[in-house]
Amino acid sequence: MLGEDQACARLGDITLKPHQQSALGRAEAALEEFGGVLLCDDVGLGKTFVATAIARRYAHSLIVAPAALASMWREALRTTETVADFVSMERLSRAGPIEHSPATHDLLIVDEAHHARNPATKRYQRLAALARDAPVVLLTATPIHNRVAEMLALLSLFLGSRARALTTSELGRCVVRREHGEITTEAVIPTVTPTVHWKVSDDPEVVAELMNLPAPLPVRDGGLGGALIGRGLVHQWASSEAALHEAVRRRIARAAALGASLEAGTYPTARELETWTYGEGALQLGFPELLSSPTEDATALLDCVRTHSDALQAFRARRSSEHMLDSERADILSEIRNAHPHASIVAFAQYAETVSMLFSRLSARGGVAMLTARGGVVSGGRLKREDTLARFAPRALRVEAPPRAERIDVLLATDLLSEGVNLQDANIVVHLDVPWTSARMAQRVGRIARLGSMHPRVHVHILRPPASAAALLGSELLVREKWRVAKRAVGSSANAPFSDEGETEAPGAAVESLPAKTERLRRILERWRHLETSSERSDVAEPPGAFVASVHATSSGFIAAMTVDEKPVLLSSISSRVSTDLDSQIAACLLCDGDDLETDREDYERAIKRIHGWFDHELAAASAGVGGSTSRARKRLLNRIDAAIERAPPHVRISRCRIAARARKIATGEHGAALETDLDLLAHSPLPDHEWLTAVAGLGSKHTRQRDTHPKTLTIHAVLLLRETA
Repeated sequence: MLGEDQACARLGDITLKPHQQSALGRAEAALEEFGGVLLCDDVGLGKTFVATAIARRYAHSLIVAPAALASMWREALRTTETVADFVSMERLSRAGPIEHSPATHDLLIVDEAHHARNPATKRYQRLAALARDAPVVLLTATPIHNRVAEMLALLSLFLGSRARALTTSELGRCVVRREHGEITTEAVIPTVTPTVHWKVSDDPEVVAELMNLPAPLPVRDGGLGGALIGRGLVHQWASSEAALHEAVRRRIARAAALGASLEAGTYPTARELETWTYGEGALQLGFPELLSSPTEDATALLDCVRTHSDALQAFRARRSSEHMLDSERADILSEIRNAHPHASIVAFAQYAETVSMLFSRLSARGGVAMLTARGGVVSGGRLKREDTLARFAPRALRVEAPPRAERIDVLLATDLLSEGVNLQDANIVVHLDVPWTSARMAQRVGRIARLGSMHPRVHVHILRPPASAAALLGSELLVREKWRVAKRAVGSSANAPFSDEGETEAPGAAVESLPAKTERLRRILERWRHLETSSERSDVAEPPGAFVASVHATSSGFIAAMTVDEKPVLLSSISSRVSTDLDSQIAACLLCDGDDLETDREDYERAIKRIHGWFDHELAAASAGVGGSTSRARKRLLNRIDAAIERAPPHVRISRCRIAARARKIATGEHGAALETDLDLLAHSPLPDHEWLTAVAGLGSKHTRQRDTHPKTLTIHAVLLLRETA
C-alpha cells in the first residue's frame, strides 16, 4: 500500500530528500494506474525535482509552464542532467500552430497547472491535445483557486469524465499532497508566523464617486456594465492611488478611441478597439473607417461615451493630486524595514503602478528594486530580471553574492514573481494589496517559505484596503471563503486569511481534506511497517500464504491486505460493512492497537466469506458496466456498438464484428479529455453504422489504458481480525 522508496536519490548535482523520494514512488505508481498524477505538495517542497526525476525515465519529455519560469526550468534541467523540451502556457493560448504535437513526446509535465483550470479556454484544449498520447504530471501547490471543479478539470486532462467518479481511495492515489508540518527532513522549512495586519486611512467619498460614474458605452459585441467598471476602479484604489489614477487615464483613452470611431460613423467590437493602443500616456489611433462596422445611431452612442468620459475627466481633475494613502503605504513599508534592519523583504502587488509608486518613494534610501513584466529597476537604472533576482537572492539562485553597494534588500514585485521562483534569502513577505484568491497569497509566501531557506521563521505582513473599499468589494470575505473551499478539498497549511484571532476554521465546521486523510492512513501503515513482527504463522491461515491475527477492539470487524489482479487493496469491515473507502480504512486501522487475542476459526471464516462476497459484488458490477469509476459516455457508446452489430446484414456481420471489437476496446478504455471529446462527438454522430464503427475504432491512442473485462484474481495476504469482547 505504501509503495517502495526510490533507491535512486541522486539527480546530477541534486539529492532528493526522503519526502521527494516518496513522492517519486507514489507518482510513478499513479502514472502506471491512472496515466497521470496531480502533485500538489505545499509550496516550496521541491516538486520540480520530483518531476525531473520522473522525466529522466522517459525518452522525450515536454514541459509546459508559464513563460516566466523558462529560465528556472532550464536551470533545473541542467542541474539534474535531464533533457526535456519546453513550451510556454502563453504560447498555447495564442493563435497559430505550435511546434509540438501529441506525437513528439512520451511524457507531459505541466508546471503551475492551475493556469489551465478552465476547460473553456483554448489553453486547456491544446493542453488536453498534448496529453492525449502521453502520461501527465501536473504540478501546482494551489489546484483550487475558486471551486473544486477546477481541480477536477485538471484531473480530467488524463482521466476524462472519470475524474468526477473516482472513489476516495482512488483520489488518494492520484492526488499527492503533503504540507510543511507533515515533512520531517534535515533541511529547514521555515515556520510562517501569524500575519501582521496594517490599516490605511479611508475616504468613502472616493468609493461613492466611482460607483456613481455614468455607465460607459459597451463595445458592439458587449462588455462590462457601469457597476462592474466602478468596482474594478475601486479594486485598483484598494491597491494604491497610483493604480487608480492610471486606470482612470486608460478609461479616458478608451473612451476617446471609442468616440473617434463613432465620429467616423463606425461602432467597433472589442477586437477592433484593440487597434487603438494606449501606452506611456499616449493614444495611438487606428483607422475606424477601415477597421470597424458602420452604425446608424452614432450620435446617441456618442453622447453616452462623452458623458462617461467627462465624468472621468472631472474625477481625475479633483483627485489626481491626492496621494495621502500612498504616502501611508510607503511609510508602513519603511516601518517594517526599520523594524527588521537586517532582513530581506519581498513585497507583492497586483498592479505595476503600485510597485512603481512605492519604488519612487523608497529608492532614495538604497537597496530597493522593483520588478515587473518589463524587467527590473534599481536607483541606478534598469536591470535584467535575472540580474535583479541575483542581487536579491544570490544564495537561492546559487550565484556569487553581489558587493554590498549593489545588494538589494527590498524587492517590490508584481504577482508575475509569485510563481516558480526561489527567493529563500528573504525572510519577510509583504502583501501590498489583497488579491482575489487565497491561493495567490499562498504563492506569494511560498517564494520564501520553502526548502533550503536559511531562516527558521518567515514573517508576513499585509496592507489592508481602505474600509469603504473592503466593504464594497467584500474581497476579504471572498478570499477567506475560497480558502475554506480549498482547505476542505486539498488542505492548506496557512491560517485562515484575515483572522486576527488565528482561527483556522469556523467553529464546528473543520473538515479533514482527502489528501490529509491519505497521509494519516499512510502514517498509521508506516508505523506498522516498522514494528517488530513475529515470524510465526497462524494455524488457521487459509488460503496458503495468508497471515492471520486477532486483536481486541471496541467494534468487531477486520482489515484485509489483498491484491486484485496484482494491485494492492486494503479492505476494511466494521459492524458488517465492507469497504475500501478511505474513511472506513482509517476507522478500522485506528481500532487495531488492542491486545493480541487467540484467533477463532469461525471469526476467520466469516471474514473470508465477507471478503469473497465483496469480490463477487465487484465482479458483478464490472460485468454490468457499473463497477468502479468509469467514463460517463461508455454505456451509450457500447449500446450503439451492440446496435450496429444487430442491424448488420448477415453477409457483413462477421467483418463488422471485427471492427466492433476494436471499437469496443476504445469505448471501454480509460481516456483523457481530448479523446473523450472526440468520442462524445461520435456518440451523437449521424454516420451510418459501418462508417461510425470504423471512426470509433480509429480513435486509438498509444496511451489508452484498457480496463480489464476478464475475471479478476483475488489473493488474500493478511487478515487482521477485530474482536469485540466483554
